Amino acid sequence: MILLLPQNAKIDGLEFPLSGLPIPHRKKRHLVRGDYETPERTLIKGFVKPGMKVLEFGASLGIVSTFIARQIGPAGALLSVEADPTLLPFWERNLSHNGLKAKCIQALACPTWTSRIPARLLGTAFNPCDDKLSGRIQATSAGSSDGQWKTAYTVCTQEHFTPDALVIDIEGTETVWLDEAVRMPAHVKLAIVEFHPQYTGPDKAAQCVQALVDDGFKIAGYQNHVMAFTR
Repeated sequence: MILLLPQNAKIDGLEFPLSGLPIPHRKKRHLVRGDYETPERTLIKGFVKPGMKVLEFGASLGIVSTFIARQIGPAGALLSVEADPTLLPFWERNLSHNGLKAKCIQALACPTWTSRIPARLLGTAFNPCDDKLSGRIQATSAGSSDGQWKTAYTVCTQEHFTPDALVIDIEGTETVWLDEAVRMPAHVKLAIVEFHPQYTGPDKAAQCVQALVDDGFKIAGYQNHVMAFTR
């Protein structure tokens, strides 16, 4: 038996239309219950301040993006990056439905601060799934998506964007920090990162945390697999 859902999911004062969302019914129920991306939302509320400029990697449907945009207010700025181009219309709908503005670009997001794409990402492509929230980067033999990759440095240079904060949820691609020094610029004072030990293994997830600590950040908060780092 499939339970009927309301027209909109209401979460912490924001509304998200459910019509046409390319996700399973059970995940729509999560939205209606208000338990979607709760750890990220909790840390965003606790650490993202009004007026901040936020770079978001892994924008998805724009639900977390909407919370960021509300948190930073009109004095702030949000630049989001999403790998799956089919999600961008839903991202735009969720922001506009709540009277908020931001910008989202389509690219494969690499959280490093150099123009060079790390070797481990060459010859990989975004693998979409029927459940649009479950797509991941995988190796491919049918040509590569090297030209679609953009590092944080490249995104910020092309968009003339100088972020104070990063919000990162890229389904395991954060493991590039194991090969490439993080080297975030000094103007980045906050990083909220979801780690994915279910994909990368717990040892690599822990090494990614250490990479941020080695870059001068300290762990300021955590909820499940999501951590807030400040410096």
